[in-house]
Amino acid sequence: MMLLLCFDLPRDSKEERKQAAEYRKRLVELGFSMKQYSLYECEVRYKSTRNRLIEILKSELPDSGKITLYLLPDEINNNQVTILGNNISINFIR
Repeated sequence: MMLLLCFDLPRDSKEERKQAAEYRKRLVELGFSMKQYSLYECEVRYKSTRNRLIEILKSELPDSGKITLYLLPDEINNNQVTILGNNISINFIR
């Protein structure tokens, strides 16, 4: 399964921008990869791993931020459609 994380972190002040950058770095440390700027994904094989990640994300979320998580079964994730512009370069890392 794929855990899809959508988040909104305010970036109005210097401190909020710093917190947002630190949260993004932490997502990568936890095994997430950026799909779009505020959309990250992580493959999750076990319910216990999912629950642990949710608790970490919840505890480390800045006070003024919000996240939404979707657990996508392989059947849905494998059928996603991505449309790219002509000038997009992609580096596949997996």
